[in-house]
Amino acid sequence: MKNNREILLHLSLIYGIGPTLVLKFIKKLFNEFVAGQRHPEIQKKDFDLSMVYELGQNDFERKFSFTKNQAESIVNGLQNKALLSKELELIEKYKIDYHTFLDLDYPEILKSIYSPPIMIYSKGKPLNTYKKTLAIVGARKSTSYSQRVLDKIIPELVFNDISIVSGGALGVDTIAHKSTIDAGGRTIVVLGSGILSPYPERNIKFFKKVANGGGTLVSIFPLRMGPDRGTFPARNRVIAGLSTGCLVVEAAQKSGALITAKFALDEGRNVFAIPGNIESLMSVGCNNLIKQGAKLVNSVNDILEDYGITIVENDDKVSEVSAAKKIATTVSLEKKEKRLEVTPKNNMDKQASFILSSINMPLSLDNLSIKLNLDIEVLQEKLFDLELDGKIRQNMAGFWERT
Repeated sequence: MKNNREILLHLSLIYGIGPTLVLKFIKKLFNEFVAGQRHPEIQKKDFDLSMVYELGQNDFERKFSFTKNQAESIVNGLQNKALLSKELELIEKYKIDYHTFLDLDYPEILKSIYSPPIMIYSKGKPLNTYKKTLAIVGARKSTSYSQRVLDKIIPELVFNDISIVSGGALGVDTIAHKSTIDAGGRTIVVLGSGILSPYPERNIKFFKKVANGGGTLVSIFPLRMGPDRGTFPARNRVIAGLSTGCLVVEAAQKSGALITAKFALDEGRNVFAIPGNIESLMSVGCNNLIKQGAKLVNSVNDILEDYGITIVENDDKVSEVSAAKKIATTVSLEKKEKRLEVTPKNNMDKQASFILSSINMPLSLDNLSIKLNLDIEVLQEKLFDLELDGKIRQNMAGFWERT
């Protein structure tokens, strides 16, 4: 007999059956279960979902008020035993953790949102070890302003044990994740695809680094599922749900980052915004958020005070542990600065310069790799640097072109 965790995993794999339907179904089952118990508060552990496999389409329609299509989908999905067995094989093979919303290790902060995900996959640090979290989101086509802002505030956030949550996308997300790890902190990458089909591809090497020690990879999607239009709003909801607050750094008037901020507001989380140049399209979203009541961030103190943290300069009573942590962060930043001094951004290395000169028309990553005879991972890193410098960009088709 399958346990509740595997049954919920099976339900989560059925296309079109989301958390709202499953919660509705479980609530009715549990209420009936409790009604038949003399002491429900001590019987809860005996609650069994296995009877779901015995229900027919009419049961789901009449008893649980599912539509005909929903009832048909869930019955067919539950009859497909391979759907569950293949996912369990992948979980075991790649040592991936999964947590259902009935599990004790399911993040409490996520469980508290409206219709929490049925289950969440993770690889890396255990999710229940994160106590203070801040989402940092923004434009994929961010400017150097985002890099400067995050280089300034993230080390202090890390020093105060605040972990950074973001979506692993290019631009602000990637800057936030990498700056956190560079400062000695931990980061949660919430993917818009399955953990075994990470997106974007150019961040795959970095995602492995996160899973192997820098933090945690998280997804609510089946392991082999690729990204599509519907996965990113769902991902943004999880980013907001895993975070106590949400900081928007750069965002256009219509931006996925603003969707994340709205989810955060809906769940009563703090929303912060970095003010920007009124002449920049990348500042419109943030400046509008501030007009609507988001907290304007001039310095890291504007964030820390909402976490109940006050920075005291030259405090002689700093503990040895905190002092050591501060030193580690400083050393990490010094190393980063030295790397930048060796290859300053305004003085590209020969390889980056060669790549730039070869982009005389829009080219895909694969075509560039073939044309330049460069390994994909090396090419991705150089393209990222050139994009941060504003030299190149990806067009709507995903091809690389000069700005």
